[in-house]
Amino acid sequence: MILKRLSPGFAICKLPADAKLPDWSTQASLFFIARTDDELSIICPQSEVPAEIEASRDWICFRVDGDLDFEEIGVVARVSAPIADAGISLFLVSTHDRDYVLVHADNVTQAIDIYRDNGFTILNEDA
Repeated sequence: MILKRLSPGFAICKLPADAKLPDWSTQASLFFIARTDDELSIICPQSEVPAEIEASRDWICFRVDGDLDFEEIGVVARVSAPIADAGISLFLVSTHDRDYVLVHADNVTQAIDIYRDNGFTILNEDA
């Protein structure tokens, strides 16, 4: 499996459930938004996030690359299991065509080593 490291660092933001979607949240070429009864979650480059926003910053995003079928089973498990087994927290986001894994910058070197040890190819490692 191939993981491509994306840049820059990302933030995982939490806003009130009834908050209007802020303009800054959709300025980048890659962002994720989910609204629930409890919150409005936004994942985007941390450079876009105002300082006063509640957010966990310094997350490194990896995109699962390669020809994966939409119906393929076990992709999330293969990406998350070795990291979870090492006691490292991760955050996963999926779209129709791709899966994205976010690992905090404090753990990214260890995560890359673990992925390599488990047969993953890491592209753009130093992004």
